Amino acid sequence: MHIFRRAVLPLAFLLVLILIAVFLGWIAFKPAADDEFDDVGASGEPAESTITAERGDISNTIEVKGRINVDSPTAVKADHDGVVNHLFVKPGDEVFKGAELFQVRSEGEQEAPEEPDGGSDGAETADSDGGDEASGGDPSTPAKPKYHSVIAAEDGTVGDFSVEQGDTVSADTQVTELLKKTFTAKAPIKATDLYRVQELPDTANIAIDEGPKPFDCTGLRLDQGPGTASASSSTSEEESEDPGAESAGDDGSAAEGSEGGSGDGPQLICAIPDDVTVYNSLDLTMTIDAGEAKDVIVVPVTAVRGLTEKGSVWVTGDDGKSEEREVEIGLNDGSMVEVKSGLEEGEEIDEFVPGTEPEDESSEGGMDGEFGEGEDW
Repeated sequence: MHIFRRAVLPLAFLLVLILIAVFLGWIAFKPAADDEFDDVGASGEPAESTITAERGDISNTIEVKGRINVDSPTAVKADHDGVVNHLFVKPGDEVFKGAELFQVRSEGEQEAPEEPDGGSDGAETADSDGGDEASGGDPSTPAKPKYHSVIAAEDGTVGDFSVEQGDTVSADTQVTELLKKTFTAKAPIKATDLYRVQELPDTANIAIDEGPKPFDCTGLRLDQGPGTASASSSTSEEESEDPGAESAGDDGSAAEGSEGGSGDGPQLICAIPDDVTVYNSLDLTMTIDAGEAKDVIVVPVTAVRGLTEKGSVWVTGDDGKSEEREVEIGLNDGSMVEVKSGLEEGEEIDEFVPGTEPEDESSEGGMDGEFGEGEDW
């Protein structure tokens, strides 16, 4: 019994541990029966990713950021040469369309009388001051001044006056302006996103943080921004007609004007309803509902080349090869696109347009990760 405990039992435990270790090693390093390179790996080319055209619903909603802008004031000019004779209103007054704003006194000019032809006109002219007036008028007789009242062309708030009573003005002098209480929502939009808008709706939804509840603005329109081509062509025409215009380009003023609209892209604009309280420069989110379609063929935008009206997809044939096919494009929500015709439900197509497959994430961290951003090669 003493020998069993001292020698036999420890040897038995050691043998069991050795067997367990050998078994675990065999499991860990056992060669797999199918541990061979398949055809895809051996070709050195990644396997093509295909998807099936399916039916679904698509809703095209575009969301852009913008601001509230108070409408530009209306300039009020003197419209006549003369002297500001009277101010009917003061800055800050609320006026309605047709209200008198100020008065301009113009010194009258003595008109040359018409030549007498023996009729009554000649007699009336002569009655003023004898024969001298009939032959040419009396220059010593002062002409009567004329008074012109300038009225408001629309409702608004009177702004500051740029002149004072008694100042001389010309017809083009801006005397004051009418400030408006109407507002407009403006939101820049990426030019490429406009391809998603087949037809611009009449309204858009406006949301303002910590402001009124979301509301609809009206008269939605697209402003493409100032064009540079037409401006430069008109400038060149003016320079060709006026040789002196060349000097304007020497100091860089012409170049500056041509670049003025280069940074201004398209933007969506709509009017804020009068019953909604807003203030100038408030940040907003504008949501445009550009349509929806139900139970239509939809595929990822990555599978289509050309995302407006006409496009192409690569359909997998019976032989496993992809063939380009033209399709008609409908709604596009930025990730999925509607295919109106040219593709049937259940057909397999390439998930990515040939040549646009996403790069391997591991390779992106190679060259780009090794060198800092902004370094050119």
